Amino acid sequence: MPIELRDLARLPPSIENMAFSKIRMERLPEEEAARFFNGLYRAALLSHDDGDWSRVEQYLAEWERDLVSRVNPSALSFDRSPWTPFAGPLTAARIALVTTGGAYLRDGHEPFVDDDPSFRVIPASIPPADLAIFHEHYDTSNAQRDINVIFPIDRLRDMQSDGAIGSLAAEAYGFMGYIVGDNIPRLMEDTAPAVARRLAADNVQAALIGTT
Repeated sequence: MPIELRDLARLPPSIENMAFSKIRMERLPEEEAARFFNGLYRAALLSHDDGDWSRVEQYLAEWERDLVSRVNPSALSFDRSPWTPFAGPLTAARIALVTTGGAYLRDGHEPFVDDDPSFRVIPASIPPADLAIFHEHYDTSNAQRDINVIFPIDRLRDMQSDGAIGSLAAEAYGFMGYIVGDNIPRLMEDTAPAVARRLAADNVQAALIGTT
């Protein structure tokens, strides 16, 4: 039995937390939803023919950018990412861990609140059981069972023990990665640069960012 567009608009709440959820049917009138799926179908057919599935990824990214700009007109977009290519062997590098998944110390920090541009300093030696999570914009159930889903501290410790990385920075950093409106400039101009300065002072060569 084919799925009707009206059924897609009533997807269960758990679906809202999946990566595809930025293109949510309740944001689209039926005519526009049909246009989206027709375009996706064409992109998939072309990609199937030539094996270039980046076409589908680009199509979805364009729709997501458009919908995010509608829901949050103050959202920022960039033509390029300001990443610096990593140079040097990982086996000699000092690596820090950063997460946008809302991780904080259960007994040592104030919990995050929604639209919170602040950060939490987390000792890299912390037992995972001592961490808690606040984030209302993704399904935290897997991360609650295993914090390494968003904060892979155990994996980095293993890599350090195995010699795959030079060292693990003494401090990790937790953010609540849902920032909108007036807090975007605060994140970009205050809190993110503050963390960058701390990383530089600790001679960190690269940061692994655990996203959601």
